[in-house]
Amino acid sequence: MLGGASVCRPGGTGGRGIVTVGPLRRWLGLLGLDEIRCSCCLRPFSPSVTEMSGGDGSLPLCPECGKLLTPFTGPRCPLCGFPFPAGAAASVGGATPPCGACLARRPPWRALAYHGVYKGALRDLVLRFKFGGELALGRLLAGWLENAALCLPAPDVLVGMPQHPAHLRRRGFNQAHELARALHAATHIPFRPDILVRRCDSAPQSSLNAQLRAATVRGVFGVAAPVSGMRIWLVDDVMTTGSTLREAAQTLLGSGAAEVCALVIGRTPRVIA
Repeated sequence: MLGGASVCRPGGTGGRGIVTVGPLRRWLGLLGLDEIRCSCCLRPFSPSVTEMSGGDGSLPLCPECGKLLTPFTGPRCPLCGFPFPAGAAASVGGATPPCGACLARRPPWRALAYHGVYKGALRDLVLRFKFGGELALGRLLAGWLENAALCLPAPDVLVGMPQHPAHLRRRGFNQAHELARALHAATHIPFRPDILVRRCDSAPQSSLNAQLRAATVRGVFGVAAPVSGMRIWLVDDVMTTGSTLREAAQTLLGSGAAEVCALVIGRTPRVIA
């Protein structure tokens, strides 16, 4: 279900008169018409077959952006994913120990996965998707989510982080639901936007510290459909302190879900004190 994406090749079912990819690309190259635009920097480039699909069957990335947007593989907290500086995390028996915050208070999810550290090119791309309304980027981001989720146990359903109706009216779309919907299209895991609801419109969290973030989301979620025994992937765009994901996961588990795993595009490189 979550294996690598395959590429359908034109002409593979006996279609007569279909020009194959190789000769077509050669002719376009001779004419100088084989350039496409990178999904990240928007600069034109002439892609290879791998770059034509962003490397995962989604959208094209130029070689420069492809290098900037590779998955994060450095040391991290095994519970909340907090990225440690290179060489800063000492291993215990070959495993990286949890961060201080998780030792003090373990997260409610079984596991968490993410694509990269939320900075630089990845941050710019997510902001374009989230605030610029470039929803076509959802295919690229969902491909990264699918790859990141290979380490997670298989779920029964996908649940995107909900928005309050007032917030949804202001923005016009829910970026977490768009990500979950694109991930559903790639994996065929059922997407259930009806399960988790946001009962009150809390203040934006971008300028709040960790303590205020936790206070503003306390009790804001509710469950509107049965979740008893379900294994859930909880999808969002970015995790900063984890307060919102923690509250949502606790709400789902408190309503009978068997387990919750968190899945996000980016993890912030530091926690706001």
